[in-house]
Amino acid sequence: MGGELKFSLSTGTLYIYPIRTVLRWARDAGFDGVELAVNPEAIARGGTAVRLLAESEGLELFSVHPTVVPLPGWWERRSGLEPTIRFAQEAGAGLVVVHTPRATSLDTGEGLVFRQWIEAWQPRLANGGLRLAVENKAVRTPAARDYVLTPLARLRAFADRYDLGLVLDTTHAGASGEDLLQARQVFYGRLANVHLSDMGASGVVAALPYVRTLLGEHRFPGSGELALEDLLSALAGNGYAGPVTLEVSPFAMRVWWPSAVRRRLAEALGWMKRAAQGWT
Repeated sequence: MGGELKFSLSTGTLYIYPIRTVLRWARDAGFDGVELAVNPEAIARGGTAVRLLAESEGLELFSVHPTVVPLPGWWERRSGLEPTIRFAQEAGAGLVVVHTPRATSLDTGEGLVFRQWIEAWQPRLANGGLRLAVENKAVRTPAARDYVLTPLARLRAFADRYDLGLVLDTTHAGASGEDLLQARQVFYGRLANVHLSDMGASGVVAALPYVRTLLGEHRFPGSGELALEDLLSALAGNGYAGPVTLEVSPFAMRVWWPSAVRRRLAEALGWMKRAAQGWT
C-alpha cells in the first residue's frame, strides 16, 4: 500500500437530495469522491450517466452501496446485488459493498446462498476493475453475535479464502465492542474502504434501544466515544490509500436544513483531515 488517504462521502447520508446536488456539495466541501448508495434516481439514470455526472463535478466514484430501502429487484437480501454489480460496472466504480448474511453457518440456508453467490461472482469479476468488499456487522442483539461472519477473524478468513476486500464500519465495530485499531490490524492488507462515523449515547437515548440506534450511532466524527482520531492517524501513517467514507445518519447531518448540510460537510472533512495528520 502507499499514497494518501482519499476522502469520500456516502450519498446515502443525503438520500433525499438529487444526486447532482449531493455531488456538488461534496465537491464544494473538498471531498475526493463519493460512495453511491443506489436509489431510484440512480436506477433511472443508469451507471454510465451517474459516472458522467460525477466526472462533471470533478469527483471519483469510489464505491457503490446497495440500496438502503427495499426497492423491487434491487434489495440485497433478495438477490438484488446482481443489478447493483452491473450498475457499478457501468459506473466505473472500484468497489461494491457487500453485507454478511444473518446466518450461523455458511453450509445451510441464507449462509449457503451467500457463499454460493460469492463463489459464482468472483470468477466473473476476476481481472476486472471491480471488487467485492464485505462490511463488518454490528452486534445489537445476542443473535447477531452468533452469526458466522460476525467475528472479525472469521470475516478476514472468509475474505482471504475468496480474495475479497473488507470494509471497516467504525460504528458497527463500536457496537460490537471491537477496538478500532485492532480491527484495522485484522483487516490489514484487505482493507478497501472505511465507513467513518462516531457513536455514543447517554440519558434517555441510551435507555431506549431503538432511539439509541437511531440517534446514538453513525454520529458526526468527534461527537462520540470512538477512537476515530487514532484510527485515521494510524491509517495515514501505515500508507492506506483507499477511501475513508463519511457515513453518518441523516439526523447527524441535519438533512432538513441545506445550509447546515453544506457547513457540516466542510466541518467533517476538516476534522477528518486533521485527524489523519495526527492533529499537527
